[in-house]
Amino acid sequence: MAYRLEQNETLPNGIKRIAKEQIDQALGQLREAPEGRNEAVHDARKRFKKIRAVLRLGRDEIGNDVYRTENICFRDAGRRLSDVRDSYVMVETVDDLSHCFSEQLAEDVFAGVRQQFMERHQEIVKRLLDEERAMEEVVAVIETARQRVDTWPVESDDFSAIYGGLRRVYKRGRNRLADAYADPVPENFHEWRKRVKYLWYHIRILEPVWPNVLAELAGAVHELSDYLGDDHDLAELRRAIDTQPQSFGNERDLEMLVALIDRRRAELEAAARPLGERIYVEQPDDFVDHIAAYWPIWREQSVATI
Repeated sequence: MAYRLEQNETLPNGIKRIAKEQIDQALGQLREAPEGRNEAVHDARKRFKKIRAVLRLGRDEIGNDVYRTENICFRDAGRRLSDVRDSYVMVETVDDLSHCFSEQLAEDVFAGVRQQFMERHQEIVKRLLDEERAMEEVVAVIETARQRVDTWPVESDDFSAIYGGLRRVYKRGRNRLADAYADPVPENFHEWRKRVKYLWYHIRILEPVWPNVLAELAGAVHELSDYLGDDHDLAELRRAIDTQPQSFGNERDLEMLVALIDRRRAELEAAARPLGERIYVEQPDDFVDHIAAYWPIWREQSVATI
């Protein structure tokens, strides 16, 4: 089933069903790696973030103790695999940068930097996946976590169960937008990015409640998330190069490469601002109230089919 509430289920059943489906799909990837281990790690980490979004949405109903336990569980499971994914993102980011600026810098400069990051990635894969068998460790952890989902204390079928979680994520994203442009350092944009991602997941879960409006909003939030994700990857690329510049070529070429990174980041941040201001134009209470107004109608339709 999809990553959204379904018309033929209660809110408690929907929250638990979504979480278990994401766990099952992550387990399938980590056990079998049907598209390769890089893709398996990437897919599993995305699903852990989706589960954490579910927990945030239902936090007030689930309770702080269970929320913290499960959030830490899936956060740490993702972190155990993060070096594999993060190291490969550097390779992909160099590729994207070379496509954007193929006329501004020689191809062999991009190729040399890419090779360095690919070698680092392969070393990390060997250590984490082959020697430390991190995927197997994570499988054991989330198999146990799956057994706990049915015990999550979610009982209310009322919008009040998710009102606070949705409001909290929207408000924090709105605040982080202001922080990012008041003090445009990578850390502030990264914090905003995380809140935007959670909002995207929440809107996807709730899309059936107000389909036309929330589908359009989900598309806009996803676009914003992509801008900020690319910006974060470029910031990490720049940080990696600044940390060990001697590993990536001659000084003149690196200066040009860093200038291109900064130029692309400026473009992405400029594109993100008006989109973010449009998404976060409402006060948090107004934003959530508008969605809540459609909940009773949707629930009446749902109850009729249960």
